[in-house]
Amino acid sequence: MAAFIDRFAPDRVARGRFRDSADTVLFVHIPKTAGVSVGKALQKAFDRFHGVEWNNVPTAFRKATRQAVYDQSKGNVRQVIMGHFGWPELQVWRQHDLQVKAATILRDPVDRVISNFNYNSSDAHPAREDFVKRFPTIESFVRSTGYDVQLTQAIGFVASFDDVLAKLTAHYSFLGVTERLGPSLALLSRTHGLPPITEYRANVGTKPADDLDPAVRTLILDRNHNDVKIHALLLRLYDLAKGN
Repeated sequence: MAAFIDRFAPDRVARGRFRDSADTVLFVHIPKTAGVSVGKALQKAFDRFHGVEWNNVPTAFRKATRQAVYDQSKGNVRQVIMGHFGWPELQVWRQHDLQVKAATILRDPVDRVISNFNYNSSDAHPAREDFVKRFPTIESFVRSTGYDVQLTQAIGFVASFDDVLAKLTAHYSFLGVTERLGPSLALLSRTHGLPPITEYRANVGTKPADDLDPAVRTLILDRNHNDVKIHALLLRLYDLAKGN
């Protein structure tokens, strides 16, 4: 826990701790965690931005990686690769003995699941018709999701919460929370030696319903035990720093 706090607590991390003159940050975009807003901000903060297509992640990620690694080899350039990739893609860098500097933003699991369901059920989603047929209710959708969805994407399977802390500490240089997006982006800027990162409001959905069936809420919490714990810990670290 001490190593995790020293690495990610906003009031503990020194300015420029993760700054490099040439590097590539792998930004894991977990669905419905303000990704559109963050992506727009990162495009202005980094020298080069590589977006990974959501409908062909493995191929698109490898293509972005080849470009980023080549560009980095030519000289000082700061880059970010962002998309719905996750732990398997991070291993591509490790397999080629490339330094892994990863980042992600987490969100309250209940709010994230509701937001994801609402988006997929809306006219904005290209596969809405099929989605609604498969999942006519939010409960049916929740039962189809995996366990600890956010952490599984970020660090793969976890054996314990100590394992969560250890893997995040070993492989990530930045963790933010959607509910504190402005301070999160400010921390990314300060610790990675980036210019000020502006918080954009884009693709903002409706606020999750307060009258969610308690049984569905319990189901979400039961399926995201470690996601709940890591989000609560990060939120507390941001709020403690805010109070200083």
